[in-house]
Amino acid sequence: MAINLQDFKATKYPNLYKSIKSHEKNGFKYLLWAKIDNRLHKKILGYSKKDNLTDRSANLKADVYKTEIEAGYTSTSAITLNKLFDLYYETLDTSKQWTTKKKYIYDHYIGLSSNTDPIPKQVTRKADAEKQKLYDKHKMGKKKIEKIREMDIQKLLNSMNEHGLSPRTRKSVMEVLNPLFRFATTNKYLADNPTTGITIKVPSQKKIVTNATDLFKKVYAGITAYYHDNPYYRALFLFGFTGRRKGEILNLKWKNIDFKHKYYWIEDTKTDDQQKYELPTYLVEPLQAIKDDRKGLVFKSPITGKKIINIDRQMRQLKKFLELDTLSMHYMRNILVSALAEQGIEAITLSGILGHKDPNTINKYLSINHYKSSQIGLNRVDDILDVEVIDE
Repeated sequence: MAINLQDFKATKYPNLYKSIKSHEKNGFKYLLWAKIDNRLHKKILGYSKKDNLTDRSANLKADVYKTEIEAGYTSTSAITLNKLFDLYYETLDTSKQWTTKKKYIYDHYIGLSSNTDPIPKQVTRKADAEKQKLYDKHKMGKKKIEKIREMDIQKLLNSMNEHGLSPRTRKSVMEVLNPLFRFATTNKYLADNPTTGITIKVPSQKKIVTNATDLFKKVYAGITAYYHDNPYYRALFLFGFTGRRKGEILNLKWKNIDFKHKYYWIEDTKTDDQQKYELPTYLVEPLQAIKDDRKGLVFKSPITGKKIINIDRQMRQLKKFLELDTLSMHYMRNILVSALAEQGIEAITLSGILGHKDPNTINKYLSINHYKSSQIGLNRVDDILDVEVIDE
């Protein structure tokens, strides 16, 4: 509804107006009507009863608003969280897996964006209708961002907890909201970030690996034996012993492998940066033996030529062959670093091998050289496997 100045009367404070009529429940309405930086700004500041405002407190609120506008902050009176997410999404690289996953998490638990980009199959785990109603009930996408407080976000998280959603799922919501509100403050839509004081502790899901060196040898031998005549899957699973995540392996492109200088680049990482690693000797032969046009993805589907979505069947076959039910691509990362730790490799190097952007609490202020870490680690892998490396 348009604001009509004739419905208000001037107060003793410049640019501050008060409604002539008082609302039965809310009381008098306060209006800021001012020209700031040659632009007319009209803003309802609140009500005398509902918001406990007086002429004086309304004027203080108006001064804060005017100061923010003069400092460059954008008026947020018409910007909902959904709108903010749409603006934020436009700045992201939509070729990144994490970008599409962010949209899925936002639409599923937080609000509803207007973007219609399709969501990859691997992140479309739909909830049943009853659960979805519960999620929708606590969504805050239609809420104006200037009215969202820390307690509103905490209520959403508490509701998710009450309905049995895991700490990891709740943390994924914060991994969307944190950068979203940082975007809002950076671009001066908001002065304060309401997510700053919220943390989600995820219980450790680390799998303890005992006798890791022997287990490393067993799995390595099993992969090379079971897929001896299939260089495609031999290379794919052996990549698990480089420390790479499954998504990084399945997104690897031929153009990012340098066989001559024996290194490769990972473009789409979880930490959202490019990382260079040494190419292990044990991967060169199976990679070069793959019958492919050497364009696009390395591990594209042999049937459709498109990106592989699921390798569960092949992993089940390998687990059965090895008689190792705990095996997964992620568990291979655990085996690798546990075996290297048994060989005395330092934690900072292990962080680099796994592609961590931050070594967490270990040597917090040291930068990580992923390439150098991979060289150190792979030299020790050669020792474990007793591989003779011949320089050509």
